[in-house]
Amino acid sequence: MLKRIAVIGDKALIKSLNAANEDPEVMFSTLETPDKPASGTCAVLAPAGHSRQAIECAGAIAAEHLAALNLIADAVACREEIPLSESLRVAQHASRFAKALNLSADDQFALERAALLRDVGKICIPNEVILKKSVLNYDEWALLKNHSRLGAELLLERGVSIDIVQIVEFHHECYDGDGYPDHLEREEIPYLARVMRLLDVYCAMTSPRHYRKSQFAVQEGLKYIKDERGKHFDPALVDAFLSSGIADE
Repeated sequence: MLKRIAVIGDKALIKSLNAANEDPEVMFSTLETPDKPASGTCAVLAPAGHSRQAIECAGAIAAEHLAALNLIADAVACREEIPLSESLRVAQHASRFAKALNLSADDQFALERAALLRDVGKICIPNEVILKKSVLNYDEWALLKNHSRLGAELLLERGVSIDIVQIVEFHHECYDGDGYPDHLEREEIPYLARVMRLLDVYCAMTSPRHYRKSQFAVQEGLKYIKDERGKHFDPALVDAFLSSGIADE
């Protein structure tokens, strides 16, 4: 597949790049500031003196990539009859909680992206399982529980960061070892996956789902988080979440 790289305001540079380029899948295009980079641009090259324009263009590229992730998340949600932008809501909570936990920028980035991609493995699960409104039998439940591993495999095959892959794979593990897919417990579970476990459950409880009649109120969701302290959830993360004030008003 073609990869487009924008070159800011220097036609001589683009000519030399095209002459040196040996990859038929890479194309260079000129970018006269303040134009925005063309759709599908994956990188920006700029000669000295154009750093501000390069930063602005790189920001536009990042926004396009993020929009694509949101589209994937909405497609997964739509199939499961979950409200659109539900994963965006999880990502927003992830952003706020990451700041409350004083996570690094890299960890916040991974957590936000994993919030959008956490259920991507459900695209491999048949409709009769995903959309079933009655209780799942043993085989159906085993198939559904495999979605986190399937999602991790899909992302790993496509070169997604291992930090994001691990969150997706292990965000259904429980602190007491009662989760899946590997029944990990305590510090065996990657830290960011423990964070996502709490956020995923809270946001799922406090938004509509096809398999129950009504959603839980915020206070009911918070009570469940508190009651599962040390069981489903890391106690330190429960304390931080309850004291952070980031829950929906």
